[in-house]
Amino acid sequence: MISVPQLANGLYGSWLVLKFDIRGWEHFETTLRGFWASFTAALLLAPFHFAHAIVDFDTERTSLTFAPYLIVEILSYILSWTIFPFAMLYASEFLGQAPRYFKHMVPYNWLRLPIEGPLYIALLLSDFGLITLEGVAFLNLLGLTALIIYGAFIAGVGLKINTGTAVGLVVLDFTLSLTTALLIDRI
Repeated sequence: MISVPQLANGLYGSWLVLKFDIRGWEHFETTLRGFWASFTAALLLAPFHFAHAIVDFDTERTSLTFAPYLIVEILSYILSWTIFPFAMLYASEFLGQAPRYFKHMVPYNWLRLPIEGPLYIALLLSDFGLITLEGVAFLNLLGLTALIIYGAFIAGVGLKINTGTAVGLVVLDFTLSLTTALLIDRI
């Protein structure tokens, strides 16, 4: 289980990274232990994800009943949080930066919390008719832009690579996420 100081450091480090302050890395535990602790962000976002999935369930759009649908959603969520870190094991080695893997992935995982959290809240507000789908689409565009900008910043600082390569890694994450989502939708 993650300790309160680890959580506080992860959140404060994320706050500093949001301000493009490299001192944020001083607050992340960039070790194997810190890597696993950074998935706390996934646990904190999970209630929002699954609340949306439950509200969004519609038997007319899927051939699955509710229990299998929920199992697919759980597996999809786990995959969405693990496929890029797994791919980065190989990408960081290919780039000759394998020893800096945790300096990239720990902040990357933590930063998903402040970027994706508001997007999930907007999605839930849309589910209840409080925000239009156009509003959610606009917020998703802002979120994608933030993920590109901050993802490239984190990759550049964490892996000590140039901006073009850092943006390429963000594109890799986006491509893996999109491909996974499309495959899951087929289920």
